[in-house]
Amino acid sequence: MSELTCARTGCTTVDYRLIPTTGEDQDWLEQLRRHTTRELVIATWGCWDEARHLRHCAECWERGGISVIEVNGERAGMIQLLEHADEIEVGEIQIQPAYQGRGIGTWVLSDTISRAHARGKKVSLATGLKNRRAFELYERLGFRLVAQSDTHYHMECEPG
Repeated sequence: MSELTCARTGCTTVDYRLIPTTGEDQDWLEQLRRHTTRELVIATWGCWDEARHLRHCAECWERGGISVIEVNGERAGMIQLLEHADEIEVGEIQIQPAYQGRGIGTWVLSDTISRAHARGKKVSLATGLKNRRAFELYERLGFRLVAQSDTHYHMECEPG
């Protein structure tokens, strides 16, 4: 378990832990993604496509590496970490709206970066072009832009 100090106030301390998911978590993960990505999907593609959402959820599940981010015994979000030979890929990170702005994502990503760099691995991720808030967070954490597609920024954080 890791201790987290609230990024906004600097006074609130909470604990988080990463809990590997099971099949019982799939419905919750699907709802979480719907709540956290709906606005971004609409901003990027112009509408919400439920069939596409369900396909994406299934593809994410198939890739594996998903953990629930638990804060004070409550499900605050999820992170998908994929291990590769020279890198750790953050496939997805989603924080429930009620938990956003508390520094939880920052802390989880900072810990991920620290663990990867200690092993000599870079951390990679992609974020939507319309997700400026996430892009700025990743830059603050040391990620740099390495490529751009029609819909996403591709970023890396190298050790050292």
